[in-house]
Amino acid sequence: MSRERLPAAAERFRRTPAGRTLWRVAAGLLEIQIVDRALALAAQIFTSVLPVIIAASVFSGWHGAAEVFTDQFGFEVGEVSAGSADASDPSVAAFGFVGLLMVLISGTSFARALGRVYGAVWQVPSMGPRDAWRWFVALLAVALAVALVAQTRDLAQVRYAGRPLSLLGEIAVWTAVWALAPFLLTKGALRGRRVWATGLLTGVGLTAVHVGGRVALPRITANAQQHFGTLGLAFTSVSWLFVMSLVIVGAAVIVAALTLDESRIGVFLRG
Repeated sequence: MSRERLPAAAERFRRTPAGRTLWRVAAGLLEIQIVDRALALAAQIFTSVLPVIIAASVFSGWHGAAEVFTDQFGFEVGEVSAGSADASDPSVAAFGFVGLLMVLISGTSFARALGRVYGAVWQVPSMGPRDAWRWFVALLAVALAVALVAQTRDLAQVRYAGRPLSLLGEIAVWTAVWALAPFLLTKGALRGRRVWATGLLTGVGLTAVHVGGRVALPRITANAQQHFGTLGLAFTSVSWLFVMSLVIVGAAVIVAALTLDESRIGVFLRG
């Protein structure tokens, strides 16, 4: 096909229902500046969500989130006592509940950044301090989901159907939390089929990233650690979080584009 015919063919494709949908998705990804949004979100996960998970593990002794990192990267992220922390322990006393509260407050920066993403995608106003409780609930829900995902690995021990059950369990956990998050952070403006479609698409995408990470990340991590030490581990971790953030932002944009579609999918999502 000649170069002159390429624009004409592209224009004809764009006039089809599928072409209009793909064009709307591409335009939405460009308009939302998905790379910048994902980078900001990945940084907030690294600096806000992970400290909350670490603090929670110190007090509860539940190390499910750490198991996710071990499973993905092939290295231990830290060793703490197997049982619940004793309040008389010097490290716990030094940290204290005031420190835990400060970690939670600073951790809401992730929820605020996520709320700005959903606000930009769905064209809803940002939340103010009166709705701060929504930030806390969204933050804690994501942190809890990370730990629950580690527990879905136990389903793999079920005979014959273990592996599919483990994957379905992980998708279910991610779907629930990523349906709750946009509902909370848009103050209920996003609801019904759209919110569940966002959760499901995000859940499937994050599960695919998780499965791919089990294969690729241990080798990448070992190579980065060999050449750059701890800095290599940190860079690999942030890069992995960036890929996950691309899925989170991209899923919201795709569902928003499909909602405007004139096809049966759009009619279904609009309810």
